[in-house]
Amino acid sequence: MGFIKFTKGRTLSDEDRKSLQKLLDDERKKILADLKVVDHRLSKLKASKKKTKKAKKTKTKKTTR
Repeated sequence: MGFIKFTKGRTLSDEDRKSLQKLLDDERKKILADLKVVDHRLSKLKASKKKTKKAKKTKTKKTTR
């Protein structure tokens, strides 16, 4: 991916502006999709940690007579 250098007084043509906007929208969609995957995986990790903590608590719980 190339870089566009903007200087004072320089503008984009309508065609370039639309192309750049489309590119940015596509990248935004990819990033949001990846973020959803990461959030889903994190929620699974949190749930598994809660299960292991509960399992440890029930195993170490002392019973009194």
